[in-house]
Parts: sequence; structure tokens; C-alpha cells
Amino acid sequence: MALYRLEELFPDQLQARLEACPMLILPMGTIEWHSYHLPLGLDVLVAQAIGEAVSRPSEAVLAPVSYWAVGGVPYPFTLNLAIEQIEPLLIASFEQFGAMGFRVIVAFTGHFGLDHTLTLKRAALTVMQRSPVTILPLTEYDLVTDIYQGDHAGIGETSLLWSLRPDLIRLDHVPAHQPLDGVIGADPRGKASAEKGRELLQTIATRTSEVALRLLRQTSPLQRSDFIEAVRAGVAVLAKTSQQRQILPKKEVPSITTPAYLAYCQALYSGEYWAAKAHAERKLANLSE
Repeated sequence: MALYRLEELFPDQLQARLEACPMLILPMGTIEWHSYHLPLGLDVLVAQAIGEAVSRPSEAVLAPVSYWAVGGVPYPFTLNLAIEQIEPLLIASFEQFGAMGFRVIVAFTGHFGLDHTLTLKRAALTVMQRSPVTILPLTEYDLVTDIYQGDHAGIGETSLLWSLRPDLIRLDHVPAHQPLDGVIGADPRGKASAEKGRELLQTIATRTSEVALRLLRQTSPLQRSDFIEAVRAGVAVLAKTSQQRQILPKKEVPSITTPAYLAYCQALYSGEYWAAKAHAERKLANLSE
């Protein structure tokens, strides 16, 4: 299957793609500490690979990967950009890609800290409210919460990169007794594998392509409105959680991935937008739900 890289297309070729499949895959990540066993650009490498895996079967155009994202872990060699810098950039990018003729944009991030997730989804919501373009703003785990709920340099991220670049996995360079500083989630030693990564990447890509094509080809104006309302409800949850983290110790604020939010993600995947909205509103009323 062909891979249509935006930066390599000539104007007539892009026009042909817009007529055949007006969908853009926009991968993004950042430069961030991923403990001692993973490279600083893991988020970008994984997002790029997933973007390619989504673009090929769907015949969508693949945009160049972006390294600009909000926030990062409190460790060295980490870009930590502000919401005020990144949100206007995302809004402008979405609007201008929409003006080019793309009807659906899949904004896929391999960097999914709370503040970046909020910024990405809120920017998508802002643009959809005033533009005909439909934006599917996704973190790595949004459509696969039944098998993976995200981590940082843990089993999931280590396995994903292992399946792509085994030469960049250095678990054997870290003494067994040494903690893997910066890991959020389970220690990947003895648990991560290239096979797990291949299976997870394929599932992410398959489901992302499925939902994106549904939004492009099988979504009425009313269904699009329902989708936007579901995104709005999810943004409200992320915003409230972010606000709580600003006034309370992080350990006192419930995780995003509670049962209600996982149900929200699963309903979005299945296209049950009103159910997704209801699940998000339940979590908004009680972040522990």
C-alpha cells in the first residue's frame, strides 16, 4: 500500500488525494526523559510509526511529525512548553489544514501527559465549533483502553519501541538493582517485549483507521454534532482534573483513567457518542468515578 507523505507531494498529487480521501494523519510527540533504557524521542518515534500504520490502509495523507507538545516529566533533557505556546499553534494548524481541503484530521499524540492531552483535545474542539473540519484528537491509548491504559517508559512504551527499534532498547545496560527513574507504570524489565509492542501497535493503528474512516465516510451532520459534544464532555473532565492538580497534591487527585473515563473512551471507539458524553459527565461530577 502506498504511503502519501505530505512533504513529498506535488500540488496536483495533493489535489488528487483530497478528492480521493481528504484525511490527514498528524502525528506528534516531544523530547522527554524516558528513564535510562529508552531514548529521548520515544514519543515521536512511536507516533510516527503509528501514523504510518494508519495512513497506509486508509490511504490518508501523512503529515510530518511534530516535536512541539505541552509539559513533560521533571527530569533532565525534557522540553517543557507551555499551554499558551502550543494551543494557538494547534488551533492554527488545524484550521489551515482544514482550509487546504482536508475534511478529517487525526491528531495523534505519543506524548500524553494531562496538560498536553487537554490542550490537544481543547484545540480540536475549538476548531470544530467554528469550522467544517472534523478532528479526531487521540492519545496512544484512547481507543485501546481494554488492553492498554498508557504508561511512561513502562511496559507499553518500551514494548512499542522494541517492536520498531530494538537497537534503541537498553534494558540490559541498567543494573537489575537500579531503579528506572521516571517510569510511570510497571517496571518493564522481564515484562516488555517486541511481540507485545507489535500486537499493541497493530491494534492502535487498526482502530484509529476504523474510527477515522467512519468520521469521514459514515458520519452525518447530526452524528458529527454528537461527536463534538462527546469531545466537549471529555475536555471538561480533563480541564477539571488539571485544575484540581494545581490546587491539590497530585496524589490526592484521581487519575484520568478511572472506570467512567475508560467507558467514555470505549464508547467513543464504538461510535456511541451520547453514551460517551454520559460517561464523561459522570466522571465530571465525581472524578473518582
